[in-house]
Amino acid sequence: MKTMNYRIIAALFFVLGACSVPTKQSSAGLEWKYDDGWVLQKGLSGDRFEKFFAIGTWHVPGYTFTDSVESDELQYQKNASLFRERTAPINMVFMTPGLQKDYMSEKNHILNPFSPILHKYLDQIPGLPDGKDKDYHRSQYMKKLVDSPEFEEYLDVEIQKILETLPNDQYIYSHIDEIALGGVSKWAVPPSVGAKINERVKHYDPNALVFVDLLGHCKGSTYLFEEKYLQTHDSLPKDPPYESIDPGALGSEIPLLGFYHAHNGLPVYQFDKGKYSYTEYELDTLKSVWYENTRLIASGYKGSGDVFGINAFRDYFAYPVLSGITVDALREGLGPNTPIWIYFDGNGYAKPSNVPPEKYIEIVKCQIYTSIIHGATGILFWNDWSKTAEVFDALLPMLGELNNNLPIVKMKTMEKNVDNNLHVMIKKDGKKKYIIAANTSKTDNLPLNISGIRKEMLSPLEVYISEL
Repeated sequence: MKTMNYRIIAALFFVLGACSVPTKQSSAGLEWKYDDGWVLQKGLSGDRFEKFFAIGTWHVPGYTFTDSVESDELQYQKNASLFRERTAPINMVFMTPGLQKDYMSEKNHILNPFSPILHKYLDQIPGLPDGKDKDYHRSQYMKKLVDSPEFEEYLDVEIQKILETLPNDQYIYSHIDEIALGGVSKWAVPPSVGAKINERVKHYDPNALVFVDLLGHCKGSTYLFEEKYLQTHDSLPKDPPYESIDPGALGSEIPLLGFYHAHNGLPVYQFDKGKYSYTEYELDTLKSVWYENTRLIASGYKGSGDVFGINAFRDYFAYPVLSGITVDALREGLGPNTPIWIYFDGNGYAKPSNVPPEKYIEIVKCQIYTSIIHGATGILFWNDWSKTAEVFDALLPMLGELNNNLPIVKMKTMEKNVDNNLHVMIKKDGKKKYIIAANTSKTDNLPLNISGIRKEMLSPLEVYISEL
């Protein structure tokens, strides 16, 4: 009898132990894979994978997310109608668990909890230095902790919490924003940490799709400083090596900005009497530096996720050609199969005050189609909370037009030609052929010289789409 009791007790402990082990979970609603630069999606009731062109937004200008319940059915329907109107041409929305409503379920939800998860862990580490050099010390510490059982266990628990509170069964993950710049920090999050987070997400959610926003500009990063420093040193020192940078950085409010370097050592910032400003480059130099920085960073961080992008709103406004160069550089660093989704300005963060919203969206449209011609297969929009919705109002009809053109965008690319500011792509489906062309010059008309069409010239910033 005692033997039987012991067996029963042992069996109970086994069952309880098994129940306490976190189990893997897969995205129930959608299946994802990627090939030839495209994300492929199998929907809720679909039986095959299809090309998915992402149109996502962070924040929805004109609509307010709230965790409160609508007071009555009339208010619910009013809010539902407003949300659907403001997101009609959009298929992905960044979502904070707890703020979702039933009427949002048709959209793919983008979850991005990893920055607070990481910094919550670091905040609990005793003895990490504080002050203006804090982010340097945190980054170096991350490299040591990344493979520790304690850190992995912490990530596993946090990922399980995410899976227990999913706002939707149609979702993807977004990694730490601007991970190679540091996100909310002033020193890059190490690639090994990005890869570890991606690894643990895939362990518990094997079908997960992880988007990585690498940078907020491509002029340089502390990651590139580290890579160049380690070419002549065995390791990074305990404290930031200020002797290696402009002495003026020490007198600025954010001295670590002095370590933001391009691949060739050119500084991102200039310092003068405690103030800092971007280093200004002649355009050809900027294009060269931009490309190589992006290529190297993409290659270094490619283990962090599945889909990659960059946001550089002010730079794209100044030089729309950079949106295409960004895609080319990402492609070189990531390989031919990895999808690229580029971030654009959705409500006027980079808009000069004297530029009307409609004119500004014409420039954004040129940036978007230029990125598509170069191989981007998705776009995302960041919307400044402090801005009103006028620019977003002008954006929505343009996105409606883009949705109408997606059947062409998804066709097989037969040809791509780029000549400085002239960008041309030829698409084909069966016997039908189409041209997508963009002129990224703000001043010059450019000859198109394409047989089979009457269009001879592209005006500055013009986008042209036509059947051949």
